[in-house]
Amino acid sequence: MTPGSVRSEDGATIGYLRTGDGPPLVMVHGSLAVAESWSAVADLLADSFTCYLMDRRGRGRSSDAPKYSIEREYQDVAAVLRAAGPKPHLIGHSYGAVCALGAALQTPVDKLILYEPPAGIVFGPEVEDYRQAIAAGDTERALEIGITKIVGVPQSQFQALRTSPMLPMFKALAPGWVREMEEIERLGTDLDRYRPIESPALLLLGSETSDALKNATAALTRVLKNARVVELPGQGHGALRGAPELVAARVREFLT
Repeated sequence: MTPGSVRSEDGATIGYLRTGDGPPLVMVHGSLAVAESWSAVADLLADSFTCYLMDRRGRGRSSDAPKYSIEREYQDVAAVLRAAGPKPHLIGHSYGAVCALGAALQTPVDKLILYEPPAGIVFGPEVEDYRQAIAAGDTERALEIGITKIVGVPQSQFQALRTSPMLPMFKALAPGWVREMEEIERLGTDLDRYRPIESPALLLLGSETSDALKNATAALTRVLKNARVVELPGQGHGALRGAPELVAARVREFLT
């Protein structure tokens, strides 16, 4: 993979990895992730698409700014889209899919793929519990709250994560999840802002994912003019790593 970068509107440097050959496909990761979370999927698509795996601001190859807002993330994605070339495709996972939605309002994309965006979700008291755990420096407890109570991953899967080599990365990224959940809360439940999007849209939804994300996907499908849902059998929120072949196959079918 070849590294590159662009400058966003506020001066932040947004880094990415580029691989493959063909029409451009910009890939936006979620909250507890970096550009490499798309690596397995990108490797499977690189024979047909030029994949741009971007690091969202404050992660990996990308810088940050003192003031944060999701609107700045929209600008970051739009900057990578412009660098990718004409008629880019755009795919986002989780919070990254909400960033992709905002970017698609600003910069036309050929096709849009969204994997379980938490758009319009109303969080419960678990978010305040998460904030308090982060403030107390207990990132592992915060992750347990966030992953099992907010995302809805089974407790057994979180227990397996405790011994995973990915746990240190998750703990390092855990504080940044606070500002992202605050932005989702600020956006509220009204999804009408996304009605102007004209691009054909594919919404990927794991059959085992939480009811909250299933409801969010259904609500978004009713708003987008040209959208359809494809289920990922046996998967939840983590199919990028758990079933990359399945994700890549659904993406390829939609884009070709």
